[in-house]
Amino acid sequence: MRIVIAVAAVAAVGAIVGVVYVGQRMAEPTVVADPYEAGLRYDEAHHAHDAAAVGPRAAPACRISSGACARVVGQATVTLEVAPRPVRPMSELVFTVSVSPPEAAGTGGARLALAMPGMTMGDNRVALVPSGPGRWRGGGVLVRCPSGKRIWSAELALPPRSDGQPPVTTTFVFEVSE
Repeated sequence: MRIVIAVAAVAAVGAIVGVVYVGQRMAEPTVVADPYEAGLRYDEAHHAHDAAAVGPRAAPACRISSGACARVVGQATVTLEVAPRPVRPMSELVFTVSVSPPEAAGTGGARLALAMPGMTMGDNRVALVPSGPGRWRGGGVLVRCPSGKRIWSAELALPPRSDGQPPVTTTFVFEVSE
């Protein structure tokens, strides 16, 4: 019986030594000296335009759950409205954009890119289709942030005018209800 136990113990130790040896021979060197710090720098560099657009701790510029938000862009007033109210994450929302005067933007589809300032929440774009002169509408969902943050930004790009003027673009920052 002692011989069987001794053989099993030697076999177990031999297996462990073999695994360690094979692991050392197959180990790949690290690509960077400190992967954690490199990841932080990568994230900062590749998401700098998000922070530059609205700032990592941007304060809501409008109360979207109370009513429409308006911004003056050049000679035009751009209005964003989200329904139903109060605006809540994880629910079907209707985004309505209007521009006054209607001639300030071209015809065709518009785009609304939804993002959470300072946090990557994935690509969340709403295609807006024309619903009248100077008016666009589309549906989408704001996802719930696991950290509990509720501030969002909506970067709007209206279609360019036919006279070659650049398209009207603006960003709305708002807070959703929980």
